[in-house]
Amino acid sequence: MRWDPYSLSCDAEFDDFWKRHLEQRRRRLLLILGKGFDVRALETCRRLHDLDANVSIWLLAFHNGQEDSDLRRQRTERNVRGLAALFGADRIKEVDIDLGGAFAAPVASVNTYNQLRAAGDPTEFDDVVVDISAMPRMVAMTSVAVLLKRLDNATVDGECVNLHVTTAESVSADLNAGQGSLRDQVSFVRGFSGELTAQTTKDLPHVWFPVLGENQRDRLDKIHQHLTPDEICPVVPFPSREPRRGDQIIYEHRDILFDVFQVEPRNILLACEYNPFEAYKQIFEAMDRYRRALGELGGCKAFVSPLSSKLLSIAVLLACYDHRYGDVPGKRLKVGIPYIETAVYDDPVQEPDAPFKLYSMWICGEWELTDSQRRGAPAKELASDEHSTPAPAE
Repeated sequence: MRWDPYSLSCDAEFDDFWKRHLEQRRRRLLLILGKGFDVRALETCRRLHDLDANVSIWLLAFHNGQEDSDLRRQRTERNVRGLAALFGADRIKEVDIDLGGAFAAPVASVNTYNQLRAAGDPTEFDDVVVDISAMPRMVAMTSVAVLLKRLDNATVDGECVNLHVTTAESVSADLNAGQGSLRDQVSFVRGFSGELTAQTTKDLPHVWFPVLGENQRDRLDKIHQHLTPDEICPVVPFPSREPRRGDQIIYEHRDILFDVFQVEPRNILLACEYNPFEAYKQIFEAMDRYRRALGELGGCKAFVSPLSSKLLSIAVLLACYDHRYGDVPGKRLKVGIPYIETAVYDDPVQEPDAPFKLYSMWICGEWELTDSQRRGAPAKELASDEHSTPAPAE
């Protein structure tokens, strides 16, 4: 597996890691974050600013064509002002992302992919940091997926750019961020459709891994109707910071899991809540067991739904990415990441001082090189104007 071993920093380790990383040589950083109302939106920015990092910003300004409430608008504007106060408005480049109307077809993933591809060249930087703390789920997962593939391709051409994912993680804060109403249609992360509707593979069995969190009954029902899976393996967060959280999630969804879906209790899987790389390994291996078991019969399609925390969503993405693009022997899985997006958000009830833990995940780059390759990796040239941002790609 690609991310075994891995590089993960949390809380105090976050500052230690980035201090060491920035002291190695002068680095140009591209920080990509969401223009959102979440109270945790600027924590990564503050930490990097305190370490005197040379940062340019792509601010993903997502919208669904609806009027924001006064509370959400005020909190979003406060975050934008705070960002400009840290790095200067001239370092911030807004990237507009249309999420589509509440009753329109889901286009968040496709539009995120297209806008990031057009925003500029990430290989002009030494490090790209994607902070998903204030991003909608589909925007966050698509952003990481498109940048990871783009930087992997650049590595083949001799470029070495580091990709990091950061998030201020708090299960309680996520639950209080405003639930809202859901879309009717299932959407897929771009590039991860699992060939659900392909006629040539329509007879392959569907295996579904819903990664469970609180209040997910409606999403489970809609995705189940769309996939019509032959086998269901619910993934429960365990170990967890709250020891009984997994039991409580199963109890909350017991009717739909056991009475409606007829899930076998032995099919329930466990994934570490606070270590996305350990969760990645657990999900990857569960998918791989089905790949190997059904390979002799023509294979299968695996679908993984990220219905839990943002850390576990990154674990889902890495497991699916590794199955699609990694060093997997034999017949590959058809891999899909289905999700139901929120159409209209309720007002958040987050407290400004809500506790959280700040995580930094090093996804690709120098840590994957050999010692000789790492010593020979050139630094990107610093722009003559440190406040400049890269020109948009043609």
